[in-house]
Amino acid sequence: MELRHLRYFIAVADELSFTRAAQRLHTAQPSLSQQIRNLEDEVGTPLFERTRRKVELTEAGKVFLAEARLVVAQADRAVARARQVGQGRATVTIGFVPAAEIRVFPVILPRLRLRYPDVNVELRSLPTAEQEEALLRGDIDVAFMRRPVLSPELRSEVVLTEPLVVVLPGGHPLAKLPRIAPAQLSGEPFISTHPQFSGQVHSVVEAYCEAHGIERKVAQVATNILLNLNLVGMGLGYALLPAYVSSLTSSAICTRPLEGEPPTIDLLMVSRKEPHSAELEALFELVRENEA
Repeated sequence: MELRHLRYFIAVADELSFTRAAQRLHTAQPSLSQQIRNLEDEVGTPLFERTRRKVELTEAGKVFLAEARLVVAQADRAVARARQVGQGRATVTIGFVPAAEIRVFPVILPRLRLRYPDVNVELRSLPTAEQEEALLRGDIDVAFMRRPVLSPELRSEVVLTEPLVVVLPGGHPLAKLPRIAPAQLSGEPFISTHPQFSGQVHSVVEAYCEAHGIERKVAQVATNILLNLNLVGMGLGYALLPAYVSSLTSSAICTRPLEGEPPTIDLLMVSRKEPHSAELEALFELVRENEA
């Protein structure tokens, strides 16, 4: 089995048409069909169901497609990295959520640049749900993300733990208090995070409110932190967010700690379980030193 067989298979799976896939690959359709039959013979099971009217993946084909994408992505990544090293310039691609941008990168990235002046750092702002997939595809080298981490092919470590704080409109009556009791939030208009985009933040807030009997009157659901803060600043409600947002407030917004034991949330550094470049290992080391 060669990489070209996997590329042919992926093209047919994407297009669900041998004609369109052949056009995409700039090859003849009979040749492509034969290559796919050869691949199926080697795998030992049909990957496509073919009729006169349509082409569909079999269940085995769906499983094979996910693995084939990973293999091709890793091969492409290996070629790209080899070229970078040959040109004397390595690249570290980092996925992140805003907490890392505020609490980790300002300290770590200047130190990495001092140690490796020629390293090319690419930053990609991605929701937690997308970062794990990006890691497995090889699109990013390391992720700074929230829980959960599901794949056994990845390793993770906590690099930051911070409490949640109450984010309020500047003119809200509760803003006059130095600390806010959970009961004082019950029934107040609430700006919720979106579970698809906020990772563990949503579930931590939900569990805290249930444990303390806080009735959440959801006024808006925000798909990112900036929108969440803007909605609070417009006076539409309060939010419960990680403490790093305190550095993003304006005259229209304030943050207050919760009374008692506040809920906390972890920021994870996640990478693949494989040998890493010297530059990436240096990044890991700097983050651990900063945590200590």
